[in-house]
Amino acid sequence: MASPRTNAPSTTTGSDALLYLLIGGLGAAITFGSLAWLTGNLTNVLVGSGTWAPFRVTEALLHPEVLWPSLSTSMLMVGARVVPGLFTVALVVTAAVLWMRCRSGSRSGLARKADLAPLLDKEIVAKAKNLRPSLGGRESKRGPAR
Repeated sequence: MASPRTNAPSTTTGSDALLYLLIGGLGAAITFGSLAWLTGNLTNVLVGSGTWAPFRVTEALLHPEVLWPSLSTSMLMVGARVVPGLFTVALVVTAAVLWMRCRSGSRSGLARKADLAPLLDKEIVAKAKNLRPSLGGRESKRGPAR
């Protein structure tokens, strides 16, 4: 028999946060490298030699001048660093906002007014009278029924 799934945190302090940070950092690096390759190739097609470089994310990330030797330093900086950096930051911020919005919910543990409504005097008296009609003419310990 399968045990029910829980959202309990792990027993080691901070390991969940470190794991999320590691996965997020790797995802951001892969995203930046892929976007650097794409925008570097687009820049090379538009203002460079016009050839499309093969898909090498690490080269685009670490050594873009090897992939696109015909591009000037300024075009290489804009096409393989600035534009993919802006796209990556926008994607990371959007993902973080969506993740926080999805994870937050209402987990304060406090009951809302709608949750407490069945426990108020009128509802309790009505339920008691429904269960035992003989209580209709009696007063409660809290005073007459309202």
